[in-house]
Amino acid sequence: MPRYGDGERSLMTGQPVKAQEGWSSSGKTLLGKTLKASLQIDMPNFYYGISCPCCDSAAYYWYLRNVKSSNVTFSNIWLNGNFKAFQNDFQKLERDAVLITNWRGKGKKYGRLNVKRHYVVSDDCVKFWEEDGEKLINQIIAETGYEKNLLYVVSAGPLSCVIIAALFKNNPDNCYIDFGSATDLMTHERITRPYMIDGNPYAEQSCWMFDRKKISLDVDVVLTCYKRPQILAQQLDAIKNQTLKPRRIFLYQDGIDGYYKINLNDKILNEFDAYKIAEKNGGVWKRFEFAEEICKSPYVCLFDDDTIPGARWLENCHMNSLQNRGVYGTNGILLTKPEKYPQNFLSIGWHKSNVKTCAVDFVGHSWFFEREYLQWMLEKPYAKNYKLCGEDMTLSFAASEHGFGTYVPQHPAQILSLWGSQPEFGWKYGRDENAISMSSANLKIMRKFLSEIHADNYKCLLKKNPDYLREFLSVVGQLTKPDENRDLLQALKIGTKNLLPFVGKKFPIFLGERKYSAIACKLFDVPEVDYKILEDEKNLVDLERLLSFFRQYAIHIFFIDAYEQLKPYIIKAGMRENVDFIDGRGLLVAIMD
Repeated sequence: MPRYGDGERSLMTGQPVKAQEGWSSSGKTLLGKTLKASLQIDMPNFYYGISCPCCDSAAYYWYLRNVKSSNVTFSNIWLNGNFKAFQNDFQKLERDAVLITNWRGKGKKYGRLNVKRHYVVSDDCVKFWEEDGEKLINQIIAETGYEKNLLYVVSAGPLSCVIIAALFKNNPDNCYIDFGSATDLMTHERITRPYMIDGNPYAEQSCWMFDRKKISLDVDVVLTCYKRPQILAQQLDAIKNQTLKPRRIFLYQDGIDGYYKINLNDKILNEFDAYKIAEKNGGVWKRFEFAEEICKSPYVCLFDDDTIPGARWLENCHMNSLQNRGVYGTNGILLTKPEKYPQNFLSIGWHKSNVKTCAVDFVGHSWFFEREYLQWMLEKPYAKNYKLCGEDMTLSFAASEHGFGTYVPQHPAQILSLWGSQPEFGWKYGRDENAISMSSANLKIMRKFLSEIHADNYKCLLKKNPDYLREFLSVVGQLTKPDENRDLLQALKIGTKNLLPFVGKKFPIFLGERKYSAIACKLFDVPEVDYKILEDEKNLVDLERLLSFFRQYAIHIFFIDAYEQLKPYIIKAGMRENVDFIDGRGLLVAIMD
């Protein structure tokens, strides 16, 4: 039985690692490659010891996905609270044995074992495997590899795993056990680990694992592509590198109603197990309908197209769901005054961390839940009337009717790998001009939806238990902050990014407030002479001056104060109301007609 921990995983994934014993690695190595290959043995009498979720959940999930065999036990089976029992039982063993240890153990006594051969390795396991690993394996096989009923006591760090795998393949009729640091009192004749000290917390620790026969690790992930195709590759890479590796990854590309469409190339599309490309815009519900059609795993996780999760996000959700079933997401909403939503609410998650998992009314940005919730959600009639909102509330509403809550898993301030959205990208992507929540019109629709769902007996947490507010506030952690001036800059970007046509010269930028002029000039590299202020000293827009600019330039324009004055012309030109920007040429035609 080889035992794998954090050091072995770092070697296999090519991550930098420095061990307590002194060896280190900064990238991919031959030992790491051989370790990864050793995970493929699937025989009835071959067991793998792996990290447990209580000690290293990231490694636990990684090993469960990468170990081919279902014969899995604890990597620290001899350690922590079991160490005293190990010492007692090991000293009673009377067997013919072969020892493979650090060189310091040569010639020392190991209980009552009849040591037939003793092989040693150096302190630097990475270098040793490259220079002497094959020679050692061949020597052991030649001298003892054809005998039976031998006990191989192996305590050689990461080398133990590859040595045991090679010896077992050669002869499965012996007992090969990686005892690791549990034999250090014999090898080094001194205490090397805290668990060896009476009274130390590690000496009392009892580890645990989930029952593999009762749980599933299978998660299907659905990504969405709408108007942010430039983010898709980054998001896909984040999903593929999860510690809980998805079983399958799907893509739903929603259509864009308007003057353009996005065509993804075959290279990115072929990265998915399956995908669906909609010709027309279906809104936020269609990806859930697509998930219900194509996802077959017990768990499903959907992502907005602006969400880049940390490497342990799926692990975080899955771990929590095994202890408390429900809907899990990265941005949670707790309604304080539902009648005024989307104002008067508290939120928690990626932009305001929570020190432990907490219940909320509904979640957004990503949704992790059991597949059967999709059917409950889609049985509700709301999708027919609300194209751009309500899917998040409905999922939580449907789950609550079956006794399951909605939660935001812990987002520890110092462990961003557990977060559902990396704050750097959450601020960057989640608040650009493509965000539904940035439209005032959509916010009004959200309020209308919440009123309707409340009429259907949807009860908010604080309505059911006002005292929960105190508990909720107790878990709120650090507020993540965007870059300095991000709110102001984002407002400017929303209004100007796509407004100027691609021509060989810069056009004037029109904004409704004088106070933005200096920062806008700096942000967009626009000379002050080309930045036109349309308001007078009383902050009122001069409509005649505005129209003269239309006649002169006929450009795309961002409206703030001028919108209401131009609304009749917008309607006359057949343009959509309540949009942040419109085509100046079309409006000019309507004005001149």
